[in-house]
Amino acid sequence: RGDTFYAIQGGNTITAGFRQTSLGNPDLRWEENKSLNAGLDLEFFGGSTSLVIDVYQRDTDDLLFDPATPGAAGIAAPPIVNIGKMRNRGIDFSLGYTGAIGSGTWNVNLNGAHYRNEILSIDGVQDEFFGTAAGARFGFQTISRVGEPIGAFYGLEWDGFFEDDAAVAAHASQDGAAPGRIRFKDLNGDGQVTAEDRTIIGSPHPDLTAGLDLGFQMGAWDVSATLFGSFGNEIWEVQKQFYVFRNFSTNVRSDLLTDSWEPGKTDAKYPILDQNDTFSGQQVSSYYVEDGSYVRLRNLQIGYRIPQTLIPEARVYLQGENLFTLTGYPGLDPVLPASNISGAAGDVRDQYRGIDRGAYPSNRTISVGISAAF
Repeated sequence: RGDTFYAIQGGNTITAGFRQTSLGNPDLRWEENKSLNAGLDLEFFGGSTSLVIDVYQRDTDDLLFDPATPGAAGIAAPPIVNIGKMRNRGIDFSLGYTGAIGSGTWNVNLNGAHYRNEILSIDGVQDEFFGTAAGARFGFQTISRVGEPIGAFYGLEWDGFFEDDAAVAAHASQDGAAPGRIRFKDLNGDGQVTAEDRTIIGSPHPDLTAGLDLGFQMGAWDVSATLFGSFGNEIWEVQKQFYVFRNFSTNVRSDLLTDSWEPGKTDAKYPILDQNDTFSGQQVSSYYVEDGSYVRLRNLQIGYRIPQTLIPEARVYLQGENLFTLTGYPGLDPVLPASNISGAAGDVRDQYRGIDRGAYPSNRTISVGISAAF
């Protein structure tokens, strides 16, 4: 590979050389999947109502992983090895109905899914490993631990703000403790807040995802809509590092000045405005974790079929996409794109779900179209 150079003849004359860029593994094999499924598919009332249920358990063994190698091994990429076992349990369901209203017909379909992801083993030695720290300046935000879901959020537990000097004195020893600053929990009870007090503080995996499809047709007119929701998932909002803790050095939230802590303000959303507070915002903590649940109108379409005497098999329609989103998430958009983050161990998107680094929000689109057959 021509990215290394040697002065073979001495002096300043160099020759392009080669180095090993990755380490191989002759024992590498494919992952193994074992699945158990139980399904139910029913129709009622002359076929107007349908119910589909699928319950499953899927175990994945010999997962492919790029383990870290010691610095003495050089800069060649580590060999991919087969380690670890993971289990997914869940249920998928769909309930649909088709009926009539006068000369028109309507239909509704509700579908949903729930799953639980769990790491069963890693390599037989370690019980956990950190995800990548990409996208933040203060360390690792995720951990994959036996008994927990992959890519769970990990850090200190936020416990409000220090009210006064007495609250600081009564609390466990904590660097940077002062009135108005963030207070963290001393989970192990040793009298001081350290990295040993970190714990699982959230998960990007939803408790439930669900969709609702609606349709109505009467004469030449038709209307359809699709709503989708995700419930129980959490988002790590990296942007807080900039719009809360930079203290007007960059763009900030519009309510930062009015909703920051001050003496007597018990409902503050943000810590005290303090340029000297270099501790609170640099800690990986649950202060960055937000509820990512939402319901979105993905699609709404109104169509009209043109009489065949004018244009055969023609239909015009007005369509809106992403018209509204109901959510309590304070970031730009609770619907995050699939991450393409890469770390020292290669592609780690499965360990970096639910991290909002300021992704461009989904567009609201209004379009008019015509479809025809000739």
